[in-house]
Amino acid sequence: MLRLLLVSLLSFLLMACATTHMRSPLVSSELAQGKRDFEAGYYKRAMHELLPLACNGTPEAQYAVGYMYYYGYGVAQDTDVGYFWIKRSADQGYQPAVKALGYIDTQNEKEFKPRDRLKFN
Repeated sequence: MLRLLLVSLLSFLLMACATTHMRSPLVSSELAQGKRDFEAGYYKRAMHELLPLACNGTPEAQYAVGYMYYYGYGVAQDTDVGYFWIKRSADQGYQPAVKALGYIDTQNEKEFKPRDRLKFN
């Protein structure tokens, strides 16, 4: 009896792990609504829709939240928080975030003056 229970529990856990990368219809719907709100200029509403998805690991939502923070759409501008979310999305391989991260890093290098470099000598 205990063995049957353990096998059932293990099967359930394996199924749960296998389905974590599949997007549920609810997540897809909330993501689509967040995108529509953003495109319509309802940035605070978009943030309200997208932030929970970003916290749960949805790369598109992480990128969108990062973008809104980085440029101050619907929230107080905070480039550090924006960079954090864009990087999380890029780390998952979301290509728009990878490109944005490359652009941000390139811009930061251009703004970084040689006299500002840390010296260890």
